[in-house]
Formats: sequence, structure tokens, C-alpha cells
Amino acid sequence: MRSLLVLLVFVVACGGAEPPKPSADVAATAIVAADTQKVDLGAVKTALPPAVSDSFVAPAKTPRIRIENIPDAPDPLMEAVQREEGISRFCYQEFGQKSDPKLVGAVALVVVFDAGKIWSARVGADDWSSKAGKAVNECLVDKAPQAWKLLPGAKVAPGRYVVQLRFRPT
Repeated sequence: MRSLLVLLVFVVACGGAEPPKPSADVAATAIVAADTQKVDLGAVKTALPPAVSDSFVAPAKTPRIRIENIPDAPDPLMEAVQREEGISRFCYQEFGQKSDPKLVGAVALVVVFDAGKIWSARVGADDWSSKAGKAVNECLVDKAPQAWKLLPGAKVAPGRYVVQLRFRPT
């Protein structure tokens, strides 16, 4: 009984102690538990504006540049050109648009294909909005034969083919 009386005097003298605060680990555990509860995402309200209708407008078609007696590139070759579009885009942006940001045009490259690879490329015809297009042509003639590789097993008959490329600012 005496110990109970001592405890009561101690509590009254101290004015009552505050309960101990939980440690940071206990608080973090409580937050994690709250964040891992399942929530129906379909019921979540957003502050996003409503979607607008599609604003894409197809560019006007650039007329094809015709080169007499040379056929257009077959599909496997054009797939290689499209797959390695980065080299064409590089030539256009680095050698054309840096000189003329509004450069628009088209080029028809004549490529010589044999033994499964492009041996050479030359400009058969071009149509550029400024002289900056000539630098794009030079880059393409230099880099395209190295970049445009057919997929293994793709078949293209040996010969000369026209690869049509069109460029416009994005």
C-alpha cells in the first residue's frame, strides 16, 4: 500500500507525464499501412481538363519524284529505310534545319543493291525549299548505304532502285 501511495505522490508532483511519442519507425509503419490499402481507381476524381478532339492534320502529299527506267525500292529495302529512319532524320536536322529551320523537301536516292547490301547511293533528283537541302543530300549519300541494312533472310534482287524520302519540320 505504501508503494501505491508513493506512486500517487510522484504522479501528482510531476503533474502527470505525457504519453511517450511513437518513434519514427512506428509512424512510418502507420503511413505505409495507409498507402498500401486497396483503392478503386475508377472512383478517383481528377482535375484534368477534358480531352480535346484529335488535332492531327495529315501533311499535304509531296509529289513523287520520278526517275526514268529505275524502279521504286522493293518492300524489304523500304522496311530497312523506315527502320533506320534515324539516319535520314539526322541528316535533315543537322545539315538542313540548322541552316534553314523551315526547310521542306524531297529527295530521290538511286541506290545500287547487290550481294545483300547497298553498294552506293546518289541523288537522282531533289526538290528542296532552299539551298540547305543540298547538304542533306550529301549526308544521305554518305551515310545511307552504311545504315540501311536488310533483315536476315530478306530478299532483294540485285539492281538499281529509287528510294523516295520526304522531309518537313515537325
